[in-house]
Amino acid sequence: MVHVTHTSTQRKNERGQTLVLVALAIVSLLGMAALAIDVVTLYVAHAEAQRAADSAAIAGAKMFVTSGFTSVQGGLAPPVTQADVCQSSGPGSTAAANRQAEAAVGLNQVAGQAAAVSAIACDFTEPKNPRMTVTVQRTGLPTFLARIWGSATSTVTASARAEAYNPSGLTAPIQLQNVKPWLVPNCDPTNIAAPNNPNCAGRSYFVSPADGSIANNGSFVGQTVNFQRINAGTAPTVTTPPATSQFYALDVPINPPTPVCPSTSAVSCGQVGSNNYLDNIACASQFQFSCGQTIGTGSPGPVLVLSGGGLGNRTREGARCLSHASGDGLGNGQDVFTPSGGAAPIEITGGDENPNTSLRGVANISRSDSVVTVPLFDGGCMGGGCSATKTIVGFLQLGIMQTMTGPTRVQAVILNAAGCNPGAANPPVSGGGVSVLPVRLISP
Repeated sequence: MVHVTHTSTQRKNERGQTLVLVALAIVSLLGMAALAIDVVTLYVAHAEAQRAADSAAIAGAKMFVTSGFTSVQGGLAPPVTQADVCQSSGPGSTAAANRQAEAAVGLNQVAGQAAAVSAIACDFTEPKNPRMTVTVQRTGLPTFLARIWGSATSTVTASARAEAYNPSGLTAPIQLQNVKPWLVPNCDPTNIAAPNNPNCAGRSYFVSPADGSIANNGSFVGQTVNFQRINAGTAPTVTTPPATSQFYALDVPINPPTPVCPSTSAVSCGQVGSNNYLDNIACASQFQFSCGQTIGTGSPGPVLVLSGGGLGNRTREGARCLSHASGDGLGNGQDVFTPSGGAAPIEITGGDENPNTSLRGVANISRSDSVVTVPLFDGGCMGGGCSATKTIVGFLQLGIMQTMTGPTRVQAVILNAAGCNPGAANPPVSGGGVSVLPVRLISP
């Protein structure tokens, strides 16, 4: 039999070794915990930076739409130039899209602090579909394990790319909701250059009837037009100066689905709910308009042309509610569009009655309830002894400047256009909201 005897010294050594192992284990656990904290911190910060970059790219690309850039073919002729709307640079550029992107980034936080733009790149390879890439960076992120290697902070970077897509002249049809019930002839009252529309006393087209492409290099963008309502059976006319166009009021199905309406206590909205035509102006209609859709005066389809008294006043009342104007004329609290004489890019300043109080008085905002979309038809007389039906050939995007009590019911600035290609096939393109042009994030 063998007897093992532990001396006092051996026991002390064993205890010492155990303590060393425990200490090493604690250090390892603390290191892994610190590493886990660092990894989670960087992961969350990167996700927040990506969100900031996404929102900035979308906000910047929206300025391609409201500035009218996608309708100025080639982006090289007045009233909109590439440098006006977007510049490849670091932060601080005065171009419209750059300013909007930086403003959007500032509304996002990364690790508890405001994010910042480090670079913006503009891509005009496809002028009708301009792209914008925004890179966001957050420096000085606190770390724990990195201190071991002599660095107490880290940096996260994220990029996002967005484009505005104008399908005019291409093979994708257009489908839209929230289209206002004003059927406008495809006749540019600001221009008589060829090609001319024979249905409009020789005035130029907005969009080509052959393929839906933008006509005359989009020279109508930024122009102010007075819109007057006429009855079915009367041929619309266009004149200049001042630039004036007439439109047919449309009877658009309103239920189902029910439109999204403002409260009757909102500015100038006391008549909401009293008339379908007024509601289709003041509210966000869910009815879908599309390229090639038939508009009639009898019973050819769901959308008809209205006639009769009171429609002019309902046009004014609905447009005042929509634009948050307290009365007719300029300076009644609605958002302001400047400049309005054809120079661009068009800038929107939040009005005193803008429901988003943080936008009141703020210049260069990217959206406004005063921005609307209206359908275009080929022109000519409709109803009565005239044609019983017309076909939608495109859409105009307008910024409502004011309502008026005379023959002109609505004065608006033209922001953009989208044309229908008769040979287009599915799947359709949808702008969503009030835009005739979709804005989307795309992969790098």
